[in-house]
Amino acid sequence: MSDLLTLSEGAVLTHLATRAELASGVLPASDDLRLWARLADGEGVPLAGGGRIRTSLDTGEPVLTGPDGWLDGVEPEQVVALRLRGGTLELSVTELDDVPAERAVRVVQEFGEQALDALRAFAEGLEPSPGVPVDVVVLELLMKAPETFADPLPPLSPLLRNASLELRDGRVGIVGAPWDTASVADLAPLDIIRLALVRSALRTYGEGADLSKAVTYLSRSEVVLARIADEVEREPLGPALVEALPRTEPAALLLIARSAEGEGRSFEASGLISEVLSLSPGMAPAVRDAAEYAACRTDPGAPLPERAAHLFRQLLTYAYRPARHRLIEDLIALSVRVAEPALADLALFENDVVGEFLDARAEWLRDDEVALLESWRRTPLRLWKVLDVSGDEITVADAGDEGGERVTLADELLPGQALPGDLMLTRVLSDGTGPHVFGHPFKVDPERGEEMLALLADPVDPYAVAAFFRRPRRAPGATGAPGGVDGTGGDAGR
Repeated sequence: MSDLLTLSEGAVLTHLATRAELASGVLPASDDLRLWARLADGEGVPLAGGGRIRTSLDTGEPVLTGPDGWLDGVEPEQVVALRLRGGTLELSVTELDDVPAERAVRVVQEFGEQALDALRAFAEGLEPSPGVPVDVVVLELLMKAPETFADPLPPLSPLLRNASLELRDGRVGIVGAPWDTASVADLAPLDIIRLALVRSALRTYGEGADLSKAVTYLSRSEVVLARIADEVEREPLGPALVEALPRTEPAALLLIARSAEGEGRSFEASGLISEVLSLSPGMAPAVRDAAEYAACRTDPGAPLPERAAHLFRQLLTYAYRPARHRLIEDLIALSVRVAEPALADLALFENDVVGEFLDARAEWLRDDEVALLESWRRTPLRLWKVLDVSGDEITVADAGDEGGERVTLADELLPGQALPGDLMLTRVLSDGTGPHVFGHPFKVDPERGEEMLALLADPVDPYAVAAFFRRPRRAPGATGAPGGVDGTGGDAGR
C-alpha cells in the first residue's frame, strides 16, 4: 500500500456527480475513481477536513463513502476532483475550462493500446476478460509519466467512450470486445480478434474511414463473416456505412444484403445475394439465404393446403432469422426450453411476425397465399376442449364459449396424444379448405383452465402465456409451496 500511495502522490481524478449520487452520499468508483477505490479498500484513506473515505461493495459495484455531509458542497452536474496529497484525499469542485490537451491524448492512447493488448491476451487464453482494468492503466501512466494526472482531466468514462472505447465492470476494451466471453468460446484466437476488430470498425465508422481491413478480416474467415452478418441483420447498417462498403467484395455485399433483410426489404436482399453468389458461389451464408428466398416461390400447380403447410414452415424459418430470433428466446427464458416449438408459434402471431413476413416477402407470394396469411393474422389463440377422438380425427370446442362451434380436425399426430376432456392451447388455422393445426399445441391442466382463459383476453400477452407454463401447479388443497412439475401436463408436440 505504501508503494501505491507513493506512486499516486499528487494525482487527481475527476467524476461528474449526479443528483442521485449526491442524495445517496456516495461516488461510484467502477471507472473514473477506480484507483481511489483500490486505495480506500479496507481501512480507507483519510479525508482532508476529517473522517475517512472507504470503498464499499454493498450495492455490488464499488462506491466511495465518506463521513456525513462529505459531499454537501457539491451540486448536481458539477465535476468532483479527488486529489491525493500527503496520504490524504482532498475533495473539491473543479471547472474543466483549461484542460492540458496533450495529457488527455496521452491517456486515450495508453488506454487504446492496452485495450488491444488485453483483447489479444484474452483471445490467446492468457486473460479472463477482453478488457484491461482501469486502475492498472492509470498506475502505468503514473509510472511512465507522473505528471499525467497532475491537473484535472475530464472524467475517464466520457473521455474514453468519446475515443471509441468501452467500459465494463471497471475494465476498458475496444468497441465490439466480446464481453460475453462464452459467446466466443468456440472460436479460434485469431477469429476472436477478427470478430472484435470488425465490430469495432462497423460500430465506430466515421465518414472517410478505411474499411479495407475489416473487409479483409471478413473475407478470411467465414465463421466471423457469418456472425457479423447475423449481427448486422439484427442491427442494420446506417446509410453512410452501406455506401462506404465496397460492392466489389462479396463479404461486404453480404452485409449490405443482411442489412436490407433486417429492415424488411427481402426482395432487395435477394438481388444482392445473387450478386454475392456470382462473385463467390460457395459462400455458405449466402447459399442459405438464396435457398430461403427461392422457397418463397411456391409451385403454382400445388393445391393450397399443400402450399399452406409450406408457408407455415417458411414463417417459422423467418421467425428464426437473427432479426427476430430474440422474440422466441425471450419467451423461452420465461418458460421452459422443451416448449420451444409451441413458443415459436406464439411469437409468430402475437408479435405479428406474420405481418412482417407479408411486408417483406409478399412480392413472391400468390394472391391466395397472401389472403390465407391475412386470415391467419386474424385468427386468435384459443383454449380448446377435446370432445372426441376417433381414428385420425379429433373433435374440439372452444373452452371459453359454452355451446360454441365444434371443430373436427384430421391430423396424423393429435389423436394419438389427446384424450376427451383434455385442454389444448393452440391456434386452429385454415389451410384453404378447412381447419388445421400447424403449430405445436400446449396441453393445459384442466384445473388451470380458468387461469389460462383469463390470459387470452384481447390482446394476448405472449410473455404472460409463456410464464404460465413455468409456474408449477398447486397440489389439491395445498396452501404452501406449489407442487407438480409444470402447468402443461406436457407439450402436445408435433
